[in-house]
Formats: sequence, structure tokens, C-alpha cells
Amino acid sequence: MDNDLTYITRKLQEGDDDTYVFLFRKYYVPLCSYARRYVGRKDVAEELVSDTFFNIWRNRTALEIRSSVKGYLFHAVCNNSLNYLRKLKKEESLDDFFKDNSSENIGLAIITDELPSDSLIMKDLTETIDKAINSLPPQQQAVFRLKRYEGKKNREIAEIMGLSIKTVEMHLSKALLTLRKNLKEYLPGFLIFLLLKDIL
Repeated sequence: MDNDLTYITRKLQEGDDDTYVFLFRKYYVPLCSYARRYVGRKDVAEELVSDTFFNIWRNRTALEIRSSVKGYLFHAVCNNSLNYLRKLKKEESLDDFFKDNSSENIGLAIITDELPSDSLIMKDLTETIDKAINSLPPQQQAVFRLKRYEGKKNREIAEIMGLSIKTVEMHLSKALLTLRKNLKEYLPGFLIFLLLKDIL
């Protein structure tokens, strides 16, 4: 699929979820490794790559890819990394930045509890995500929050809420369907995938 430049460009412009998820899965890790060569820190590299994908979604209707999708993505990440370093240098904090490796082991930045609190994506999307979750029926919302934010297993949720495991699974399935529908208008497919993956 990634060899057909015209096809992929058109799908990206149309906001096709499957295309975004495909490209995100294929290029996220190598792009993070590439960005890290510039910025030196894993957490910042992940945020820059996530921002790159989000900006592609936000500006999808005007998207122009002339050579290859891979080349376009790497060039965009390179530009974002250099812009980040220029801004950092302007603030005269570059030396402190490279000395601070306390975030070396920060994991994959994923939308809610794993993105740095000052992330541009976090600021832009938190309100939309919270609104979508709050719109769920009370029991679905409670089950979803226990699963997504507290990391409870289905068996544990069933015990806490006095439900059967099958009922918990039903609530999760319905919650996921509703969230996918409600968030589709606002978030690119790859971000919905990240938010809702591994729930069931």
C-alpha cells in the first residue's frame, strides 16, 4: 500500500483511518529513533513524532507529497526536531536539556496519562476526549475508566461493580463503539487507535 504515492496521498487527504493507522504502525518507531538523533531524549522524540502525525491530520486537505511517503515523514520530523532545538537554544536552556536525562525511560507517549502534561497534543485533545467519555452512560463510563485509567482487569472490574465478567465485556464493547463514533470527527484514526487499543 505504501508504494502507491498517489493512492496514499489521496487517502490521507480524505482522512482515511486505515491509512493513518497503517503509516503510524509502520513508521512511528523508526521516526522516533531518527528524531532522537537530533534531540537526544526519547520522550521528546516521541512527542515530536506524535505532533508530526497530528499536524498531517490537521492539514490533510492541503497535503502534498511529491517524492515518497517515507521521505515526507522523515523530512517533516527532521524539520520539527530542528525547530525544537532552535527554540530551545533561543531560550538558552540547551545545556540543561542535555544534562537532564531523568526522562530517559519514559515510555511511548499515548494521548492521556502517558503524554507529558505540557504536550501540545495533550492540551488540544484532553477536553475532546473527556467530553466523549463523559457522554457515555454511567455504568459504561465507570467500567471504561476502571479499565483505561486504573488498569483494572475485567475480573477486578466485575468484582468492584458487582457485575459478571460478560457484562463488563459488553459495557467495554459498547463504550468503545460509542467513543470511536464520537471521536472520529475530531481525531485522526491513529490517535483513536492509540487511545482505545488494548482495552478489551
